[in-house]
Amino acid sequence: MRHISQTVLLLGVLFVAVTASLPAADVEIRPFELVTRVHQLDNGTVGLQTFGDLGLTLRSGFLARPSVTLGIQSDTFDDPTIPIVPLIRSASVEMRELGGTELSVSYFVGEFDRLGTGDEFPRRFGTEPVATRFRGFMYFPDGPRYDGMYGVSGTGMSISTNDQWDRFELSAYTYQDNRFDPGVFSSDIQAIANFDAVQLEAFVGATYPLAAAGRYRAGVLANLRSPQGDSLLIQAALPAIEPGTGDEIGVNDFYFLFEPRVRLGVLGTTLSFFWQPDVYDQVSTDQGGSIETNLRLEVGDIRNGDAAAGVETRLSVRPDADEQFSFSTTPFVQLSSGGVTWEIRTQAKLIPYDPAELFEGFIGVRTEF
Repeated sequence: MRHISQTVLLLGVLFVAVTASLPAADVEIRPFELVTRVHQLDNGTVGLQTFGDLGLTLRSGFLARPSVTLGIQSDTFDDPTIPIVPLIRSASVEMRELGGTELSVSYFVGEFDRLGTGDEFPRRFGTEPVATRFRGFMYFPDGPRYDGMYGVSGTGMSISTNDQWDRFELSAYTYQDNRFDPGVFSSDIQAIANFDAVQLEAFVGATYPLAAAGRYRAGVLANLRSPQGDSLLIQAALPAIEPGTGDEIGVNDFYFLFEPRVRLGVLGTTLSFFWQPDVYDQVSTDQGGSIETNLRLEVGDIRNGDAAAGVETRLSVRPDADEQFSFSTTPFVQLSSGGVTWEIRTQAKLIPYDPAELFEGFIGVRTEF
């Protein structure tokens, strides 16, 4: 409690200091997610593990738009020996309508943008939600916290055309990549297109100097939507290719998500098929070639502000793990009020059967501001 109280106090001081220096500052609380995992510890007792992804973004101005995001991302909130200290997760200055054009140029430091999530379509174009629910700590508490296909993170510059005609946006980034030692740079180009029946996003990028001839990546997202509201989300990427090393491209190099969503009134069905890559966000995952299949059946639709309840069944295939197959079923309840979503889940791991690991629960809250 002492560390959390210090964190809240420090956030308050930073908030007052920054808002005082930025007249008419806009305040955005995003991300804000807390998830508590209830599971059995190695000593046989039941313990809690809380993951927090918290951000407070302050912006000011229009043509010249400074922005700073203060926040924490940690899964050690329950450990009193580890201080929870908020950091400046990102800072940027955006110059809009550069030279009388529609171009925007940003200088940024830190976690600046995520590519291939689908999150940008509702924000920029006002579409229905596109991104998959099958991501983050709630679904991947022990492995990579998948969130889209790639993250732009470091110190650099970006240029964007903004949302032209509510249909199209092109962005380019060049930055010193902070996931490597200083002197390693990355560049990426992203294109987003929004149409009535389809949303498209694609990116290509390179990291240099690295390996024999650099590291390269590419990805595409497509969301196909029917007039009845059904949709099919596809995300496919090669997160890391290193030519000249003698390594051929294999199936384990791919990131692939296939997710059909069907609604019949208040009833909804979502099937998520996810192929995990060897490398994600420039880091080796040791999960390459693992397959996750998750079937979600629900009554209600939390994305429309309603309550929802249902059950998910998940089959995991990990060829290189000691436990190659696992199967679980998870009843859940979701409630939404005032832009805040609550979710309660109870997971039963049926295969492999182990009484010590049979049940675990999740209680989560996140904002939709």
